[in-house]
Amino acid sequence: MNKQIQDIQAILGVEMDGIWGPKSQAALESLIAAPTTPSDWTNAAHKGLASSFADPADVEAFRRCKAQGKSDTLCFKVGDNGIGCWGDDCSEGSGASCALPPDDMIEKFGSVAAAKHAKVKVTANNQTVTCILKDRMPWKKNITNKAIIDLNPDAVDSLDLKPPLMIPASWEWA
Repeated sequence: MNKQIQDIQAILGVEMDGIWGPKSQAALESLIAAPTTPSDWTNAAHKGLASSFADPADVEAFRRCKAQGKSDTLCFKVGDNGIGCWGDDCSEGSGASCALPPDDMIEKFGSVAAAKHAKVKVTANNQTVTCILKDRMPWKKNITNKAIIDLNPDAVDSLDLKPPLMIPASWEWA
């Protein structure tokens, strides 16, 4: 493996396999095309896939797992507890909310804590909903499903969709 390529791949946020391929090239081209100053890109729409979290089936799967005496870590692999990183209810009926990677929160607000309850405008399925940021996703480099945002059941419903889902979407700070 090529260490220099791995270092560049780390900066680009792609798999650090040391092989320069189409994904590395696309990430480089995207970086080159990005605006050059934070004031230009902090309010730009982010485009990618939206996933869902904390839907009733997720919450029930988590509760079943916990009832078997398993750890939160194991139970998060099969479901969601419906509670955001700041202790907020994210389950069905709690209002439209979302989760974002910490990278995006820090980019805009300087810390994850400062991003608590920020408003996020999400567009998908030719609909737009304003969500409250109540949870966090993994760091971008650790996201395995390629989602750029997670939507709770009320946000999904506002977009006339049903969970679980993985759909094209965009988001921006409201």
